[in-house]
Amino acid sequence: MKPRSEFVFKKHMSIGEADAEHDKQFLEECFVDNGDYEILANTASTQSIIVGRTGVGKSALLEELGKNFERVIKIEPEHLALKYISNSNILKFFESAGVNLDIFYTLLWQHTFAVELIKDKYQIDSADAKSKFYNIFSNLLSKNSKKKEALEYIEEWGEKFWVDTEKRIIDITEKLESNLTSTLSTNIPAIKFSAGGAVKLTEEERSSVLYHGTKVVNKVQIEKLARLINFLAEDVFTDDQKKTYVIIDKLDENWVDDDLRYKLIRALIETIKKFKKIENVKIIITLRVDLLNRVLEKTRDSGFQKEKYDSLFLRLEWTRSQLKTLLDKRINRLLKYQYTNSQVNFDDIFSNKIDRLSAADYILDRTLLRPRDAILFVNNCLIEAEGKTEITGSIIKTAEKNYSATRLESLQYEWFVEHPLLEKYISILHRKSPSFKVSTISTDELEKIIIEMGDCSVENGDIVTKIAHKYSTSSYPEHVKYLTEFKQHLLFTLYKIGVVGIKTDGTSQTRWIHDRTQDLIPSKVEVTSIVYIHKILWRTLAIDESQSA
Repeated sequence: MKPRSEFVFKKHMSIGEADAEHDKQFLEECFVDNGDYEILANTASTQSIIVGRTGVGKSALLEELGKNFERVIKIEPEHLALKYISNSNILKFFESAGVNLDIFYTLLWQHTFAVELIKDKYQIDSADAKSKFYNIFSNLLSKNSKKKEALEYIEEWGEKFWVDTEKRIIDITEKLESNLTSTLSTNIPAIKFSAGGAVKLTEEERSSVLYHGTKVVNKVQIEKLARLINFLAEDVFTDDQKKTYVIIDKLDENWVDDDLRYKLIRALIETIKKFKKIENVKIIITLRVDLLNRVLEKTRDSGFQKEKYDSLFLRLEWTRSQLKTLLDKRINRLLKYQYTNSQVNFDDIFSNKIDRLSAADYILDRTLLRPRDAILFVNNCLIEAEGKTEITGSIIKTAEKNYSATRLESLQYEWFVEHPLLEKYISILHRKSPSFKVSTISTDELEKIIIEMGDCSVENGDIVTKIAHKYSTSSYPEHVKYLTEFKQHLLFTLYKIGVVGIKTDGTSQTRWIHDRTQDLIPSKVEVTSIVYIHKILWRTLAIDESQSA
């Protein structure tokens, strides 16, 4: 259906917002299920951790879940009082001394989920509701000693069991702090519990702190709490028709210091596994790919096996046809009052070809196959089309300039924690051909970047930064080797974030990070390899489209 002749694109037209939280109007009518939603909503499915890059639709899935189910409990990371834990000098002291607090972190999550589930199930918001809960289940479980421990756990906490999540976590933490300090004060009277106090310990003192601290941590009531979880599975959440979901989003935001955040997220993942025994309950969290990778890397221990976690991950990916469907729905939602009663699709307003491609192919070629990219590109086109009756190829190219620049900024922000100097790495692509041989990158270009990286902290830097430091502090012949490694890891980093594809040799296919079949590693990047710059950055990097390798 073509637009009416009097139709004119108006100011402030858009097909939605970049983030799901502010996109409710369009999400209500334009949600596209690419197969992930059914898996997520199935409480029998083990896939509970939504993994994907920024803008791939993680939060949109949670919004859809909340719309379709009555029992959805949302927990905000910033409301968990975890900064209290992060600022605890006592816990810092014991961790510095080598005491493993993982059991405690797991206890926090298990306790939080158990309480929230019970409170939601029985609407416990008053003294009468608490009393009724006790009476029903104490009578039911009085003859089962193991299950009775579940109620004993609740009783031991008394009124504190039912307070809000933030206060509850502080209470649990204070209890552990008190047990740790009293035990140690008894055995090592002169000890000082300061944040840096562990550094000053003698070997004998450190050994004693480690022994007594570990003993206290191992006594946390994890067994009774496990009974409570069994109780919830076998006696409480038994109705197949009533599903309950606990969801946590925004774990990638700065709700607590990074080191503690990684440990807490690892403990959260372990807790999700334990709660799978409650068949009609599902705990769902979202994680960015880069954050998940850091969590697994930073918390790796001797018994770590990554494959143990694979069944928990729901990895979000989109095809071109699915993204086209998403654009069709949103265009129709925006313009349905401007047309006849017929369906309005993307091709009705983007009817012109551009560089011998359909507008849809041109736009999707310049996305990382994420909904956010596609939505933002179209929104930029609508801005440029204000006052016009159609969206031409020249309008799309004008819109691409701003779109490409904002996507570069977004990528740098997305990967800043893992690759703080990404902006400098990407600069190696500036004014290059769309594809080029690795051998064409000169030593001068690489050394310029290395010099610019000179002030960066090596301790907090990525592998590229560390190799750059080795190059700067070495001499011939070592620095030749380091320069090669620097180039390989720099290009691999650009490949990992999706802005380049790499054809390693004449017989291989071009590898892109979104292709799961690929297994590129830095050492496979040879001088004869060919680098392909993703079209998403062509305009902002001033790529010379007239040339090719």
